[in-house]
Amino acid sequence: MLWKRGPWRMTKTTARTNTDLRTPSTHHKVGRDCATGKKRTLKVVEEFGKMNPEESSKSQPSNTHIRPGVYFATGLQEEEKAAVNKRSPKVLEALQKLNIQAEQAPVIAVLGSGGGLRAHIACLGVLSEMKELGLLDAVTYLAGVSGSTWALSSFYINNGNMEGMEEELKHRYEDNRWHFGESLKKAIQAARRENYSMTDFWAYFVVSRQTRELQDSNLSSIKKQVEEGLLPYPIFAAIDGDLQPDWKKRKTQKSWFEFTPHHAGYPALGAFVPITQFGSRFENGTLVIPEPERDLTYLRGLWGSALADIEEIKKYIWDMLRDLRGKLKQKEAKAATCMESPEVQVDEALLDLMMAYVKDQNDPSIKDKLRALQQVLSAERDEFGEQRYIWLDEIVQNWDEISPKEKEQFLEYLLYCFMRPRELHEGAKSNSMNRIEGLIQDVFTFLSKTGICCWRWEWGTVYNFLYKHGNITDEAIQSREFLHLVDAGLAINTPYPLVLPPARGAHLILSFDFSAGDPLETIRATADYCRCHAIPFPEVREDQLKEWAKAPESCYILRGETGPVVMHFTLFNISNCGDDIETWRKKYDTMKLSDSYTPDLVKDLLRVSKENVQMNKDNILNEMRKIAVKPVNFPGVTKEDCWGDTVQHAQSSRTVEIKMSNNTDITFSEPLKPVNFPGVTKEDCWGDTVQHAQSSRTVEIKMSNNTDITFSEPLYYLQSGHVLVDPPPLLSPESTINCSFVKKSSSFQGTVGILVYQGPSVHLALLFSVPFNYALHRIEFALAIMTEPVSRDLERVFDDIIQGKGSPELKAAKCDLQIPHGTLKLEHDSLIIRATMSNIHVAKLDVVVETKKAP
Repeated sequence: MLWKRGPWRMTKTTARTNTDLRTPSTHHKVGRDCATGKKRTLKVVEEFGKMNPEESSKSQPSNTHIRPGVYFATGLQEEEKAAVNKRSPKVLEALQKLNIQAEQAPVIAVLGSGGGLRAHIACLGVLSEMKELGLLDAVTYLAGVSGSTWALSSFYINNGNMEGMEEELKHRYEDNRWHFGESLKKAIQAARRENYSMTDFWAYFVVSRQTRELQDSNLSSIKKQVEEGLLPYPIFAAIDGDLQPDWKKRKTQKSWFEFTPHHAGYPALGAFVPITQFGSRFENGTLVIPEPERDLTYLRGLWGSALADIEEIKKYIWDMLRDLRGKLKQKEAKAATCMESPEVQVDEALLDLMMAYVKDQNDPSIKDKLRALQQVLSAERDEFGEQRYIWLDEIVQNWDEISPKEKEQFLEYLLYCFMRPRELHEGAKSNSMNRIEGLIQDVFTFLSKTGICCWRWEWGTVYNFLYKHGNITDEAIQSREFLHLVDAGLAINTPYPLVLPPARGAHLILSFDFSAGDPLETIRATADYCRCHAIPFPEVREDQLKEWAKAPESCYILRGETGPVVMHFTLFNISNCGDDIETWRKKYDTMKLSDSYTPDLVKDLLRVSKENVQMNKDNILNEMRKIAVKPVNFPGVTKEDCWGDTVQHAQSSRTVEIKMSNNTDITFSEPLKPVNFPGVTKEDCWGDTVQHAQSSRTVEIKMSNNTDITFSEPLYYLQSGHVLVDPPPLLSPESTINCSFVKKSSSFQGTVGILVYQGPSVHLALLFSVPFNYALHRIEFALAIMTEPVSRDLERVFDDIIQGKGSPELKAAKCDLQIPHGTLKLEHDSLIIRATMSNIHVAKLDVVVETKKAP
């Protein structure tokens, strides 16, 4: 699955609150923007305080073990260790009630697989039955992937109280209730965020609809009973979508990302951030911009975002967008005066265009919709009385010849152009503005961003808390300003890697599989992963797994000489479904809409999931009894062994001490020296880890000299990007030159720099800034005339022009390209410089230098 990058950065300043921080003291520092390479001033938060006790408890963390900022931990973290220690006496007490004697509490983990709504309901059934039988109280960890995380979050929000759960579930699907208005409100709020992605849409319009609940609570709000040991310690799994190629090649451990009530982060890197600061912006480990903790509905969307193949998901999303579009038109029909607004008519035409492109990028009607947009915009004139959007003619006429990539780039930028003005002036809206018109504008932004994310297939965009962190040696991790976290089912559909060594080392694993298709696939995938990393796991044979899959039993008990005992439970099996296993699977298809779930369907699914626990109660007790008497061990496997070389220890001096003892009669000699690979760059090394950026962000420059002056010796300075076609050495009178610049391969920065041609007394400077993603910044370009020697630092010249610092020796004119076409003019003594810049296919800068005509 292709996960693309490209977050949103709104130009409007939005209020940010964080109930976990008091107002911090701050200072400012200058850094570089990763999208453009430009200098920027960053507000750095230095001080963390205690929360206001009057704030809502649902967003407040416990006062226990508050650890602000990015931190590294090679073992169990303090908060988790304290919670597990509190849990141990409760586990021993539960085992005693089950007539099992143990001197030390064994570590028992219950895992739930993915499987959408089927997994959500079935997992709740399993938890309910385990609680009823007294088994759940003996469990130390609960961990889930995808649909099971929905069930786990509901379980913890209700403080583990399963009484009345079945009736509540049946009631939800009996009434067929779904709070569309509240979901729309949440989605519109999310669309104002800088890093809006398909995950936001999925969370508020798919997951909330499937589960019939919007969870406003935060993950940190479930701490209390966990810290007191009253409930098992929860772990919610995701993976780093940008590292998917690495996972497919090497089953890399660093792909896995975990969430708990205390932290979020990479267990393989030992790098974490407090859960209350997940999503905030960090640079080099320093908090730059705090963001409020995301609600559980959003996290459910992140954890459970891969319920089917891409084409099926895209169709489902398009159907949802179409329904939303229809509801919007109904609201518009109730406000005829609103429909007369030119701005709303433009919105309508743009949304029709976007919807057609999302559905089918080769749809012939897209060209007709471009003409319709052109017709709506034809009445708008510029300051010279000419049509403001005349450049659309070129697009309409050449649409069939434009490449698919250029089409996507143009439509993406076109939508940005019409979103930005309303963001810039949103604060100036009249209080008497029609409420429906305001809603239409909000929905326009939401639908537009959703459409763009859909055709770019961008999911799970969050700030990378390890961005530019000095303790991280992995280029693929620390160089990205944004992460893309997605459903862990894309790797292994059960969270084994988060409970096996070196993460936690469970002695007994109860794995409940709610997957579609082969119910033994998660065992196969986990065994393969463990072989790659020398992690103890029961040996399984492929022929054995294939045979089991033909007629699945309710439970398989797997054990090896070392490592955990694994009890693997299949949802639909010959014991509870007989010969109708396929019928049951089809009845509860993963993408089956919740609208088609009846109370009887919910009841039957709860029944079969509970039966799996009931019929295997004795087996579970027997395995608990065995590990209570003699817990399994994990010889030779430590956290340091597995992950110690991934992250530089924060306290070390980067020294590696090696001690080798030779107790044989063999002589070993001639240690090899490091091998040098000339010409190998960072981009070469990690090009297969982070996907190549799709857009080239090329800047083509054409300069025509219509004067009698010769300009020569071109100089350039690039903050990001590199030269594609070198500037010619001379710009002679009555001549034209061409050159171009382009972004670097596998880079998350755009093409940004300055080009200078030197004359006898005056020098011509052209500044260009084409960001990696248009949501981060506008395209900018500038003209400048310099009269001082060009020996001065070109980086300073660039910064002076960007910051508008003119001087007698530097005269400049700058333009933000808010539409795909712009012009500039600059005069100096006898010279006139005119420039046009467009972003219709690629960014083109056309410059003409002329001599002023005599009056």
